[in-house]
Amino acid sequence: MILVTKWFGAFLCDDGKVRKAALFPKDPAEIARRLAQIKRGEVLPEESSLAPSAKKVVDSRLSDFGKKVKFDSSFIRPEDFGFSIDLYRAATIALAKEAVKASVGPDVHLGQAVRAYDDLVSTSNLLSERLHEWYGFHFPELENVVSGDAYPKAVVAHGSKESVMSALGLKMDSIGSDVAPEDLESIRTLASALAENMSARQKVERYVELRMREVAPNISTLAGPVIGARLIMHAGSLGRLASMPSGTVQLLGAEKAMFRHLKDGSKPPKHGVLFTHSLVHASPPWQRGPIARALAAKICLAARADAYSHNDISGLLSAQLEKRVAEIRKQHAAPPKRPQKKAHKRGRR
Repeated sequence: MILVTKWFGAFLCDDGKVRKAALFPKDPAEIARRLAQIKRGEVLPEESSLAPSAKKVVDSRLSDFGKKVKFDSSFIRPEDFGFSIDLYRAATIALAKEAVKASVGPDVHLGQAVRAYDDLVSTSNLLSERLHEWYGFHFPELENVVSGDAYPKAVVAHGSKESVMSALGLKMDSIGSDVAPEDLESIRTLASALAENMSARQKVERYVELRMREVAPNISTLAGPVIGARLIMHAGSLGRLASMPSGTVQLLGAEKAMFRHLKDGSKPPKHGVLFTHSLVHASPPWQRGPIARALAAKICLAARADAYSHNDISGLLSAQLEKRVAEIRKQHAAPPKRPQKKAHKRGRR
């Protein structure tokens, strides 16, 4: 007996005939659930009920029940058992819907969160530049006293330079000009928007940090939560990042520069997102490429641990990376010598 599974049931066949059948329920949702189980490599109840009588199987998923063989099962037609093509279509649509729902995991939300964080940072920089320039006409010295989110909060809370100096205990002779009440109200509105934007940015950043510790703790420790989330965003998912070679991870975020290199023959990029890591951007230019390569290699191992084994290997990877970076800095302590161009001697005429 050969055990065969079709989309509408499991069958025991012999001599080109169906000897016994265990049909699926005629419900699209139930059929879709069984198709999903087959895709995951699970054994169906209908297959288990027929397995004791089987000596051979068609699907390697059922190799525990018999020897895997090739078998033409085209003679088993759904209409002979009361199943229509419309039922199969409805089942596959239900299966596709479930697959779409399952595809949106925590790593996808992390990608959107880091995009939102980058947008908030960009907006914050624009608003901050405008506020400093506008309020600087009235009180230019304030930016030398407070910084960060304290600047817009001071403007929102106190308004005029006299009120700000009184609240902060400042005694200085400001060179700023006077401002009309209606102008000051508009400035405070801008400062309020900037303060809210900075608060939202901090909240999103905290969310990314906490979520990265849950979804990808090894990557978060090795690369930092925000950089790790950016890598996942550029890769598409944690699973795709785990399947990438280290050379690809090293250049994530530098796709335009890479295409320009391939098209125009310009210098190839040495790093993408990884440039923002402190080990890379704080190093001399001639060391950044090797350090980015070493960092990408360790991030690949961290991604595979987060995606598959879920073991904490961040301490080991950090120690190995630190050792490798020390070797690179020792090997490339001095900048490489550029070849000198030979001067062409002009011949006598």
